[in-house]
Amino acid sequence: MLKLFYIGALGALFSILMVLFNLTVETSLLGMGVLFFILLGLYLFDLMNFDTLRYSFKNYLTIISLNILFFFIWFLISWDFWLIIFCSLFTAIIIFLRAIINVLTYRVKTVSIYGEGELKEKLEKSLQKLEGYKHIEFSGDIDELEDFVEKNEIKLLLLGKMRLEEKEVEKILRIKLRNTHVMGYLDYMLEVEKKIEVSYINEEWLLNAYGFEILRSKFQNKVKRVFDIGMSIIIGLMTFPVMIIAAIIVRLESPGPIIYSQARVGENEKEFLVYKFRSMRQDAEKDGAKWAQKNDPRVTKFGNFMRKTRIDELPQLLNVIKGDMSFIGPRPERMVFIKELEKQIPYYGLRHMVKPGLTGWAQVMYPYGATVEDAKNKLEYDLYYIKCYSLYLDIIILFKTLKTVVFGKGR
Repeated sequence: MLKLFYIGALGALFSILMVLFNLTVETSLLGMGVLFFILLGLYLFDLMNFDTLRYSFKNYLTIISLNILFFFIWFLISWDFWLIIFCSLFTAIIIFLRAIINVLTYRVKTVSIYGEGELKEKLEKSLQKLEGYKHIEFSGDIDELEDFVEKNEIKLLLLGKMRLEEKEVEKILRIKLRNTHVMGYLDYMLEVEKKIEVSYINEEWLLNAYGFEILRSKFQNKVKRVFDIGMSIIIGLMTFPVMIIAAIIVRLESPGPIIYSQARVGENEKEFLVYKFRSMRQDAEKDGAKWAQKNDPRVTKFGNFMRKTRIDELPQLLNVIKGDMSFIGPRPERMVFIKELEKQIPYYGLRHMVKPGLTGWAQVMYPYGATVEDAKNKLEYDLYYIKCYSLYLDIIILFKTLKTVVFGKGR
């Protein structure tokens, strides 16, 4: 929400500056394009992050560099020397507005964990990655918890236990009613880590959990289908020259087809043929199906580049238009691997309740991995996506994917 406010405020202030500088219609239209690329740059370089109180010198240098770059392009096209002053003012506004928002909204939240063992360790590990949280260790028993919370002004109490005894429920409820936010382990993982831990849920939890609207809402599915087709056409047209160049390089680098098709599992476990630019040698699976690996020796040099930038997946736009896939959803896997994973990972089959995607929440939130544990972790993000689906979440994933492509952080 803060990012949307920040973007809106910068857009309004940019428009006011254009009026004050009495720019022509043509120059103003160029200016809106410049604003778009500046905002996109701020997002890609994580310069809209309000979770930290201060930016480093590198952050501010990046902001200034982005503005100088795009304003210089604007200047070369329009040759309006007032743009030098315009650039200076707008750069100062970007930095000043961010500082004001951050000072007004940034608060360090005191947090403590009640419980012992594995769940407490996981919560502690998660808190270490977050800014704005001050963890105060609690090592007493339940009778001491209320005084501890009051004395240390704990604002968030996390429960590192799945089951509480009657006495614990009574004591913790009193703490909650005294203006301390109490959050269970699964709720914390859902709201903060944005995933559902499959090791700690059961059928009863699934029965009572809110969300999962995408599984039954015809309207949401129609909106998603329109989004899929629209994005596929737009990105297809934008990347068509890239695909032509990629096809030529694939053909020249190694013998074999430019595009290969492979059976993958889709919605309701129905198999379909997925299309990709060939990134491996033609004999990559002469000994049978194998998990893809990091720095896989079967991958060609250009294939490695395509995988990091997701260029190899561009032919899947055809799968999206055909309706076999969605633009965003769980990654489609092969049946031979799915049968193996379903035996070892609880609720793995739930990811097939929706169409697989060209990109997805798990792909942008979890690094490359090729083990059963990695598949389990990715499933937890896939289930979060299915549970919390919205068009807004699809747009967030789209921008996160753009970061992956720009910085070459694909698998």
